[in-house]
Amino acid sequence: MVESVMQLTQAKEIGEHIARVLMSANSVPEFGEKGVPVAVAARVFGKDATWVQAGIISGWLPIGIATQDKQQVTDIKQMEQGKRTNYYISPRKLWEWTGYIWRGEQNGDIT
Repeated sequence: MVESVMQLTQAKEIGEHIARVLMSANSVPEFGEKGVPVAVAARVFGKDATWVQAGIISGWLPIGIATQDKQQVTDIKQMEQGKRTNYYISPRKLWEWTGYIWRGEQNGDIT
């Protein structure tokens, strides 16, 4: 029973994601000029910031990129200790995955 509920939930989430991607071809909302902060994306997903960062680096959360020294990081093993890792999260990709519209710092609250 629990597996059935989980499967239905996953199917619903996949369907919603596909619908947003298809609808985005015709009607894309206006987004903020800059990328979405990791902390905001984490609140949108209801997860920890490290979950978002790991997902971006590993590729299973394709909403942005991670870089160190201006080189894209695509595997945790590539990361060098002590070096700053920068993350860019695309407002459009976050919207396609979640329906959340990032317009900039003023709408950092998740409603």
